[in-house]
Amino acid sequence: MARVLLAALALASGAPAGHAQEPARPTPRWDFIAFEVKGWGEPISSWRLTGKGGGSWTETRKDEGEPLGSYTLVWHEIEEDAQLFIALENILAKLPEPAPDPNECANFMPDLAYGTIRLTKGATTTEIAWNSGCMDEDYRAFMAMLKRADMLVSEAGRKGSVLREEHFPQG
Repeated sequence: MARVLLAALALASGAPAGHAQEPARPTPRWDFIAFEVKGWGEPISSWRLTGKGGGSWTETRKDEGEPLGSYTLVWHEIEEDAQLFIALENILAKLPEPAPDPNECANFMPDLAYGTIRLTKGATTTEIAWNSGCMDEDYRAFMAMLKRADMLVSEAGRKGSVLREEHFPQG
């Protein structure tokens, strides 16, 4: 009897008997996610992804001896990959709300990387500023999640083809 019901359900759904349908992809929590890393006012890296998992990753290239304020940005394509976006959302879903404030840090080391992550859904963007100079235990845990997200997307970006390069001479 159970086999008859399974076969009937499979026929009604259009799936071949004995084969389960692929699970539907969950609706993304965000439509767009952007992340940037800076140091001493200069970009270090950044990335942006749409809800379909495609976007770009940008790295800063600096030739030896170039003065502060002079660098080249190299944009790499990240091809659409729904699994990449799901993995990214799974990491970011663990971020505390509200995010810890680096201005309330008890153990702060200046001159380390800082930046923002922007999470967009429709017309609303949540922007979280971060500063890796905060060495408080709870803040280090927060930074570990951001680093995991950055490593995940940066790895995909490094594999992508170069879209363009733009040189920024000393300002």
